[in-house]
Amino acid sequence: MNLYSTIMSMREYLSSPSHTSTFTSTGQLTPEEFVDAGDYLVYKFPTWSWQPAAPGKGVNHLPEDKQFLKLRHAPCHSRLDDSFSPWNPGEAVEGVDEWEDNTPIKDGDHPSSAKVKTVDDKGVEEEEDDDEEIPDMDDDEEDDDEAIIKESTKGKNADGKSGKSPLRFYNLYLSYSTYYRTPRLYISGHDGATGLPLTPPTVMFEDIAPDYREKTVTIEEFPPEGTLMATVHPCKHAEAMKRIFDSMLRRKEREDWEEVPPANSDDKEDETAGRAENDSGLRVDQYMIVFVKFIAGVVPGVEMDYTMSI
Repeated sequence: MNLYSTIMSMREYLSSPSHTSTFTSTGQLTPEEFVDAGDYLVYKFPTWSWQPAAPGKGVNHLPEDKQFLKLRHAPCHSRLDDSFSPWNPGEAVEGVDEWEDNTPIKDGDHPSSAKVKTVDDKGVEEEEDDDEEIPDMDDDEEDDDEAIIKESTKGKNADGKSGKSPLRFYNLYLSYSTYYRTPRLYISGHDGATGLPLTPPTVMFEDIAPDYREKTVTIEEFPPEGTLMATVHPCKHAEAMKRIFDSMLRRKEREDWEEVPPANSDDKEDETAGRAENDSGLRVDQYMIVFVKFIAGVVPGVEMDYTMSI
């Protein structure tokens, strides 16, 4: 680690955890809320699991068997180039919902579904058919082991070898930052053919979106295990999460008021009371679900099961 990383690690070690909830006003979590949100993530997506720390590396403000969350063996089939631009909360813009498509529509134009374009190995754009049938997930009621993670068979030559980027597998870790009071993402990668760790660790930057790779991603020690991993610095996590939650709250408020019964309706009083009880929009235990959606933009090539309506 460099001097900066050493100083940051020391600051994290010396910070005392806060047990006062400021979730709605700051986007931060207490250790107890981190555990509640982690429990909900594991319940909804069993691909994530709680893990204990290595001997002597645990922290007292978290349960021994819930020191961090881990997603194992998530595949990554292709590398990202410098032109890739994922969704990023960025700066807040008044009146703009970050979770909606706010692209201006010219007069006379009608909204239409966007065509998906891909780029082959030679950099040539390929346009996908926009009338391709999308399968209904409800049609298959049987458990499908490949529904969450499956190996792609596209792009293979006649001899069965892939003509695309070498397959990689990633382990994702979510720990609790006592200084920033938010989850913190750590990533470790392995070669898909040999199973060996990617070396040097900076090779993992090829699978991290350029917006983060060039600004907030560093190679640091993962405290619960003492191994070097790529990590996204959490200094902006609370601010980004608060903007996301505020945006979702505004959307919920609009939807609630659109469903308000007429003034003479007997249900009006019940509807108003219901909105008052749920004026926070989202529960704190849903925090980690939204955070995983956020980190999917950091490593967009890594296949994670994070789809959920909130």
